Amino acid sequence: MVRANLLLVLGMVGGLAADVLALPPHAYYSDVVLSSKGTPVPGASVFVYAAGTKVKGDLFRGESAGTTKCAFFLDLTSAPQDVSSTGWNLSGHHAFDDKPSTRWSSAAGVLPPFSRPSSSHQWIWVDCGADVPLRSVWVDFQNSAAVDYTVRLLTEAQAKALGLKKNGKAGGGPGKWKTIATGKGLPSGVKSPNRKMSGVADKWDFVNRTAVVADNTKGTARIDVTNPVGRYVMVDVTRASDVNYGNVSIWNIALETEADAKGPPVRSVVYTTAVDSFVEQPNPIVTDKHGKFRFYIANGDYDLHISHASVNYSLADVTLVNPNAPHRIRSSSQAPPLTLVERGRKTSGGNNALAFNRPGSTDSNNPPTPYRIFVNKGRNGWALTLNADWDETTNTWKKRNIKNQSFLFRINGEDHSIEYGNDSSTTTTPPVMETLFRISADGEISAKAFSGGRHGLAMEVKNNTGGKLEFGNVVVFDPSKPFSVIKPRKYADVNPAVVYRVDGSRVFVLIAGRIPPHTPYAGGDIGTKVKAGDLLVTEKAGSLRAVVGHKGVDPRAVIGRVSDRSLNTIIP
Repeated sequence: MVRANLLLVLGMVGGLAADVLALPPHAYYSDVVLSSKGTPVPGASVFVYAAGTKVKGDLFRGESAGTTKCAFFLDLTSAPQDVSSTGWNLSGHHAFDDKPSTRWSSAAGVLPPFSRPSSSHQWIWVDCGADVPLRSVWVDFQNSAAVDYTVRLLTEAQAKALGLKKNGKAGGGPGKWKTIATGKGLPSGVKSPNRKMSGVADKWDFVNRTAVVADNTKGTARIDVTNPVGRYVMVDVTRASDVNYGNVSIWNIALETEADAKGPPVRSVVYTTAVDSFVEQPNPIVTDKHGKFRFYIANGDYDLHISHASVNYSLADVTLVNPNAPHRIRSSSQAPPLTLVERGRKTSGGNNALAFNRPGSTDSNNPPTPYRIFVNKGRNGWALTLNADWDETTNTWKKRNIKNQSFLFRINGEDHSIEYGNDSSTTTTPPVMETLFRISADGEISAKAFSGGRHGLAMEVKNNTGGKLEFGNVVVFDPSKPFSVIKPRKYADVNPAVVYRVDGSRVFVLIAGRIPPHTPYAGGDIGTKVKAGDLLVTEKAGSLRAVVGHKGVDPRAVIGRVSDRSLNTIIP
């Protein structure tokens, strides 16, 4: 299992801002161009047009502000690190402690634009714990921000060759390290309205080859190496912002990697991007060596035309939307909404993801949208409901919208079971959801058994007994053929079942519920030879009847427990 702390957070994590609306919302699209033989086609041209036109869409390599993302960040809170200097007792550890109010600062008077700087490099490095793939590096500067700086990298082998130690020497200096990203002429943290703010970080994306620096209009931000791998990461500053102090100061450095069960500890973070990272790319796009292409684009309908010497085809009227922004889908401009996608926030409405209704319907499907799909971190981890809405703040069902029954089908977020439940009362009071059917995470199946009548969960099987079966016959599952039953092979045979229904050649056995199996017991035997609470097992080889099992019988051989004088038996 990956060593990860799952943090479902829409919050500040090294430059990641909470609840930032996507303006405008942009959709992500990716695909692979394949030949008629199913092999990837590198170098194919992909044209993207507004649907039904020859108007090219504006394509971007990055996402818009407010896009929801998930990333694995290295847990560096206890990682070894070193710095070139320290000022005001603000040590290098503070750049990795995940505390928004702490920071590292170099000594004062060490960097331009200070009039007489005492050095040309001020750096901080951290040990990732092993050679890891670096997806992105986030550097959150204070107002003493770097105007010129690089992100550098060493592999474990390279560091060993340099004799890298925590001694303020960086293994011979930053020049010995490999440069993977470069920033020059970036906005001054003293004058920039956003870059100096805690929580707004420079983002260097080594997968998409994009760099995002707040308020940057004239500076150069360049990715030098794609998909780098290394153990030691350095931020090396050669020019800062503050002419009076001549220092560099960093709130936080975050390193994004890929989850690896054998790798260093990581933490999984769900976040919303704080700033636009649009970098335009050409239209058409050219597929890479693996035949892949990808882009971000404004919400809308598009035609994709793919051309190459070996392949030529089109995808028409492709609807692309950013799923993290609100959308209403209508059959016409005057019609009520068919689908509503909402932001997931902790409100009295829970984390609603989808709500459905049928405009013009005369039954209970019309507004106010009784069908819902929603998610949260409790019992209703993922739930489809009818006329039932969950209040996440109080962990209770809300008053029903309409006077009607309610049901839910959910994946329980607490124990990971699959459950079906309902409230059959036709009122507007909050539903009381009674679980009627449940499959546990370990595969155990249970169903509600009602007093009176025969109810439960049945499954179809193949009859391999060699004879006809009828309701109440006791059989066992065939160990050599899935979904087949045979006659019992002995007393207390394992994996028994009771025939629930026979429909021609089709046979159904009850696997959870309540049913009276065939037994050898007569009316006078009730209360003497067999009584409520007894466990029933198969009678003997070839017999299709059940008998009381002796004490200590193999649990795998138990058919169920007798519940009443009519020998109705609870199938667990």
